[in-house]
Amino acid sequence: MSLPTLDGSLHRGCGGRYASHTEQVTVRLSGMATDVVRTLCRCEKCGHEQRTIDQREEAEKAAAMQIRAVHGLLAPREIRQLRESLGLTVAQLADLCYGTPKGIVEGWEKGRYLQNREADALLRSLTDPAELQRRAARVGVTLPVPAEATAPQAAAASVPDPVPDPVPAAHAAG
Repeated sequence: MSLPTLDGSLHRGCGGRYASHTEQVTVRLSGMATDVVRTLCRCEKCGHEQRTIDQREEAEKAAAMQIRAVHGLLAPREIRQLRESLGLTVAQLADLCYGTPKGIVEGWEKGRYLQNREADALLRSLTDPAELQRRAARVGVTLPVPAEATAPQAAAASVPDPVPDPVPAAHAAG
């Protein structure tokens, strides 16, 4: 049940009505915590409190945004852009991140999950080509060949080999 349908609704236990209120809560995500304001509904007659899933999710989203800002963590779109710039699939990035489940990496990219500081540092380290190569070799991930690396090879392949000059018959016999 979402907030608009619960606010003003009847509390079946006492007959009172629910009204919106706020509370300060500490939300812990990925080993980090922050305080946020969360909305709840409280019966004006008996004080019964009800928190909806939507209210909890909004508080978690606000907490994730605050934690990202405080700790300088990559935003979901930045994680996706990093993966795409490296030419990796979600599964490949998951393997490079010590075998993190693919669903967790997808959650980082969609903002459903918050990476901890260690995972964030590991993601950032993949921008170093040597570190990327080392991690890929260690976990068996085949990295895509960058387009600029294949361009000279493709250009060389399209140029025909020069035809050797025919050897004069006098020199060939001699």
